[in-house]
This record gives sequence, structure tokens and C-alpha cells, in this order.
Amino acid sequence: MRLRLLACCCTLLLSMAAAYGQTLAELSADPATLTEAFVRGRVAPGDAFTGEAAERPVSREKLPQAPRLAFAQLWRDSARALVAIEFSNSLSAQDLYAFLDSTAAGWRIAAFRSFDLPSVYYQQLDRYRNQGERSIRAGYDERLRASMSRGVSRAAHEAVHGTADDRVFAVFNLRLASGSDADLVRHFEFLRKRFEAARTRLSAKPTKPLAYEHDDADLGGDLRYLLVKRAYRQAEGPLRFEVASVDGSSVGYLYCDDLACMPTPTPGGVIALRELGEGWWLYRTN
Repeated sequence: MRLRLLACCCTLLLSMAAAYGQTLAELSADPATLTEAFVRGRVAPGDAFTGEAAERPVSREKLPQAPRLAFAQLWRDSARALVAIEFSNSLSAQDLYAFLDSTAAGWRIAAFRSFDLPSVYYQQLDRYRNQGERSIRAGYDERLRASMSRGVSRAAHEAVHGTADDRVFAVFNLRLASGSDADLVRHFEFLRKRFEAARTRLSAKPTKPLAYEHDDADLGGDLRYLLVKRAYRQAEGPLRFEVASVDGSSVGYLYCDDLACMPTPTPGGVIALRELGEGWWLYRTN
């Protein structure tokens, strides 16, 4: 038993040594491999970067710190690739996205992007972090009673603060919007059948340039259940179920059964595009 364990350990060490001993040319043959090599300190920024990343190098010390790392190529064409980096521990995960360009010397990291909401949203999230629906409704009712004790009518209070249902939706929607890719994937998989039903209903509605909001008389009930703020059915492009959009950055889900209608990831546009199967994708924009 000890000999078998020793042999396994030796094999692991040899495989690790081989991986660490890869040349820059070998690492540069694959976008995810080069990205991992940089993050783990196997190649220097000067060897791994091009373009924006070379002009304003990112220090490894400024990357998120976590005991577990995962790398996944989300998209690639002949000239550019998109790689997602997940930094995680037992409680949470954080995502970073690397854009790579194909050069004469192989793949090089051209830019890093992340998805962040303004700080005020995280302050609101901290306020409700450990509260369930019952607690959120109780807090809302307490504020309503305080308003009415000052002579404010229910209608006037709701005009400013929304209803209790609005507050519950806002809190759970914010939790989803601020979650990691893994959180958003789990949410979709758990409610895939409901997303499919909402897709069918959205597909049957007329195309228009503006969104169907989560208070839409016909589609709103589906969107609120899915924690989606608005849905788009435009003449071209995929169906879009937007969880949140703040200061030009957005996150949500796309449906397209033809890859020709899918957006192309760019550092100034779509920064994440994860395939969820059967025509569905998770997206983020920056």
C-alpha cells in the first residue's frame, strides 16, 4: 500500500514538474493554458502580455486571492479568445475575464475585465444579506407603519418606496446580480423550465426596440419569478433576459438557436459568454 502511494506521489510530482517545465512557446499555444501560467506565476507579464495589458500591466498581487482557481475558455476565433478565471473558496467565488490576442509568437493576454456593481448596491446587499423574505416584508411593514404614523398615505409611501413585493424582488434580484457566474448558472439550471416557458411567451410577443419590464401585464409574472428585470425581443439578435443593468454594465441570459445571432465578446462590450445548453447563454457586458 505504501509503495503504491509512493508511486502515485512520484507520478504526480513528475507531471507537475513537466507542466511547470513547459516553454513559453508551448504555454502560448492555448489561451487558457497561458492565462493559467500567468496567474500562477509561471510566466512574467512581459512575456504574457500584449496591447492594453502590456501598456498597463496588471500585477499578480492585485488579482483576487483564493485557495482554488479554475480556468475556462468561453469563446475563441482565429484572432481573439476569452478565458474566464474563477477565484473561489468554500463560501464564495469571484470571476475575472481575460481577452487574448493571437500573435506571431502565440496567444498573448491583451486585457482583463471584471463585472462590478457600484458600491451603493453592495451597501444595500449588506443591509439585507442574512434576511429571508419574511424578514424583508416585516422590515417593509415597519417602515410603512412609521410613514403612516406621520400622516403619509399607503399610496404615497408606495409611490416612493414601492410595495412589499417590490422590495422582496429588489433584494433577491440584487443578490443574483451581484453573484458569481457559478451562482447565475445554478439559478438558471434550477429554473430552466420556467426560463423556457418565459422564452416561449416572449417569442410570441411583438418585436420592439424597448424592453418588456418585470411589471408587464402579460410577461411580468414570469420575469419576477425568475428575478429578471426586463426582457428584450428585438428584430435582430438573441432574446435577452436582463437581470440587471447599471451604468452601462449588464448581466443576464441570452437565448439564440442560431450562433449567427450571437454577439462577439470584446473588452468594451460582452465580457462573459457562458454556454448553458439548448440555445441558452449567460452574458455580462462592461
